[in-house]
Amino acid sequence: MKWKKSISAFVLMTSVFSFNSHHEQVGAAGTVEGPVISEIAWMGTTIDANDEWIELYNPTDQTIQLDGWTLKSADGTPSIQLSGSINPGDTFLLERTDDSTVPGVTADQIFTGALSNTGESLQLLDSSNGISDAVSKWYAGDAASRATMEKKNLSTSGDDIQNWKTATASYDAGFGTPGNIQGTSNGQAEQLNNVSNDVGAINVYFNKSALTQFATPGNAANYNINLENRLLSRINSATSSIDIATYEINLPNIVNALIEKASAGVSVRMLADSKPLSDAEHDARYELMKIYLEKLARGKDGVVNTADDVHIFSDSIIFAVEDKAKRTEYNLPSDGFNDFTQRTVTVGSQSQTGHMLVDGEEKETNAYYSPDTQMHNKFVVVDGQWVFTGSWNFTTTGLYGTDENRSNGILDGNSNHSIELHSNELSSTYKTEFDEMWGSGGTQPNAAVSNFGSRKTDNTPHQVTVGGKTVEVYFSPGDNAVPKMNETLEQSAHQNTYFSIFAWSDQALVDTLKVKWEGSPNDLEGTKTGFDIKGVFDDSFWNMWWSASIDMTGRTATQTSTNNPNTRWKNPAPVFMDKESRKLHHKYFIIDADTSSDPLVITGSTNWSTNGNDVNDENALWIHDLALTNQFKQEFMARYEQAGGTIN
Repeated sequence: MKWKKSISAFVLMTSVFSFNSHHEQVGAAGTVEGPVISEIAWMGTTIDANDEWIELYNPTDQTIQLDGWTLKSADGTPSIQLSGSINPGDTFLLERTDDSTVPGVTADQIFTGALSNTGESLQLLDSSNGISDAVSKWYAGDAASRATMEKKNLSTSGDDIQNWKTATASYDAGFGTPGNIQGTSNGQAEQLNNVSNDVGAINVYFNKSALTQFATPGNAANYNINLENRLLSRINSATSSIDIATYEINLPNIVNALIEKASAGVSVRMLADSKPLSDAEHDARYELMKIYLEKLARGKDGVVNTADDVHIFSDSIIFAVEDKAKRTEYNLPSDGFNDFTQRTVTVGSQSQTGHMLVDGEEKETNAYYSPDTQMHNKFVVVDGQWVFTGSWNFTTTGLYGTDENRSNGILDGNSNHSIELHSNELSSTYKTEFDEMWGSGGTQPNAAVSNFGSRKTDNTPHQVTVGGKTVEVYFSPGDNAVPKMNETLEQSAHQNTYFSIFAWSDQALVDTLKVKWEGSPNDLEGTKTGFDIKGVFDDSFWNMWWSASIDMTGRTATQTSTNNPNTRWKNPAPVFMDKESRKLHHKYFIIDADTSSDPLVITGSTNWSTNGNDVNDENALWIHDLALTNQFKQEFMARYEQAGGTIN
């Protein structure tokens, strides 16, 4: 054993704890434009303490050529002249001495020189000798168990002790994720299997598991994915403009990335959803969102109405948080709400007074619409080239579950997915929708011209071609997205329909599938046709009288309405209440998967309800593509099996 391996595990861990107390940060964490150091097996493996390895990760949307790059230690050992390249969202594994260092994983490059258990100061330098990433000490890892030191947030660089953890996922020679991306749910490695940045690319990311035995050849889904890192990568790639419509946002890394882009001269416009002022369920989260909205509105210099500010607009007025303790907690000036104009206005039918943080759609002079309806979108348009959308709200709950999980990189939030499409034409369509709510096509919103909700018109094209694939897009209200779903099921679903849904109350959709399933639209009538239906519902609404789950399982509702007459299925369908750790937040139909009968996916932010179609601002996509439909099927089967469904 070489001298660099002589220190005991006890001394090492004592040093790590000491670093927690006394560490002086040598470089502030920030967004990156190149690879980062993602994982270090400074302690070797269970096979040999000298079997050290280092992993790099590329969080950008560009392939990075490493020729001319260097990874070196301050003491001169190791000093690695890198070669080769890293694809977007991929890893680069450096194994010491030979390719047998990590069993079963092929090295991207071999290096020589030992890593000291007492710590190293490593720098990753680009071909111009600029620092892409650095770490000055070992902040995590365990020599006794051979657990690696893993970076939590892969979209930030800098020597930040809080951004490292000790690996808990096992591999053949210890604990770590060599060749894979860490920071995932249930200790499972992130699987980025099908990602492209080419024009016409469509990438879908699932934050929970998938069953890849259902994958067609070469078409494994992207699963156990940190959706925040995917969005950060897209934001970090922006060079001219970012338009973001968000129902809710409270992830500091995304907020900081937007602030950085605005300070760099990128035009950043944000549509935010206002919320009732006395909604007990959401008050705390809404207050936190307003804190972050103010950070965005102040920009990098912290001063209101300067050139680096993010521009924000809403469906109704939003007032600044005035709680001085809360403001201080989040590093806002304690009385800084006075930087915003104090106004007394009518909101709905009530008079309200506060300091206006965000203006909203004008009902009439000094009057705003009630915020009871929702701007429920979660989409981003980057540089007029990429659309990023899906079911995921940009929140801690939506991805991590808790702040503690977020700090440890644990994905235990709601079950969600995000999808991104590289298309100028589709981006232009989404921008038209954004501008209608914004009230203008420029940086400054126009409250008098702005239209949300039922005031919007059907003013966008509904079909585009993305990479040779037909993509349809429908916005709510105005475009009749949910009736269009029903029409699609009637005309295009010939062999199977699978779905995963948070909230479904629309009766027409239920009745159309009833005819597909058992040949009759009538209550407790029908004979099974052979059409294949499988589904998973969020448990929050499984027993609600209006939910489609009641009808499809042949139960009797205790209430009815015009839109929910309760047409019970004589032959209950194999649909189940979810058994996820948190909410099942998906909203997707999979139609005729793995067939030649126009397989397609319907997805987006729209729940299948009157509110989703006629009230809330939403977006929904129809994607006609065999491969993408198969990827959704892989994720669906994992949710279905977990819920109790039987699969072949």
